[in-house]
Amino acid sequence: MQLTRLTTQYVENEDRFLISADSEVGVVKLWLTQRLLKRLLPHLIDWVGRSSETVLTEQSQSSAHTENAQSPQDKAGDTEPDAGSNDSNQQAASQMVAQYRKPVQGVDAEKAVMSCLVHTLKFQPRDKILRIQFELPDDEAVLLLQEEHARIWLGVLYRHWQQAQWPDIWPEWMKQAQRMRPTAPATLMH
Repeated sequence: MQLTRLTTQYVENEDRFLISADSEVGVVKLWLTQRLLKRLLPHLIDWVGRSSETVLTEQSQSSAHTENAQSPQDKAGDTEPDAGSNDSNQQAASQMVAQYRKPVQGVDAEKAVMSCLVHTLKFQPRDKILRIQFELPDDEAVLLLQEEHARIWLGVLYRHWQQAQWPDIWPEWMKQAQRMRPTAPATLMH
């Protein structure tokens, strides 16, 4: 089954994350444990970073023609910024922009036709689409994400992870993105 619109929240008395999602069979609730999320997040963070690098590489290749037109004297004064710091700042900026998009209406968990604790998932990166397959007892739920949607979900996961007070596993650029606009409203929807 294909998942479309999601609402993610941390449920304190369960000490788990709840994803309520629209699908062709109706609303489904997927429960994710800290153990499963700790396995998913490094892959999700890495994929988002690589996806951004691809876009940045394409942009820098298109601007290379302009830079090549500069004379050697113009280039002589240029200094290269620290690549790691620049990449971290770019990641933080991309994350901030994505996670503060206007929220959409949430998915009502009370209307769920199915609820399941997810034990296994498959992370399947494609060129510009990420496919996450949640293994269910009698079925599978598939979530397809483009980079922007993955970043939005990542921001939601980050904020609720902080609420859960689980161990810190987040990269510095993610924390930096949160500090950039601390007054923006937190959202459950993406």
